[in-house]
Amino acid sequence: MATASITVKANHTSVKARESVTLAGHAKDAKTGTKLVLQHMHNGKWTTLHANTTVKKGGVFKLTEKLRTKGTEHLRVSTSDGKTHSPTVTVKVH
Repeated sequence: MATASITVKANHTSVKARESVTLAGHAKDAKTGTKLVLQHMHNGKWTTLHANTTVKKGGVFKLTEKLRTKGTEHLRVSTSDGKTHSPTVTVKVH
């Protein structure tokens, strides 16, 4: 079986605090219905945020999260089992 991989892009690289950012991408070789979660780097660890979605037909997905903390957010999309995750996306919150 091929190894799944996730690619993702944010609709904004800079947002105001409490504004939403949408991450969309493609989960290659992931089954339709696979649960995906949004994570951010917090105190040196990847922490799961509230946003989650499932992989749609064709491997596509989209999820939205409101970013509340000012600063630089390092985000990634991960399978709920944590075995596969996307490269890090950086969003500045001001």
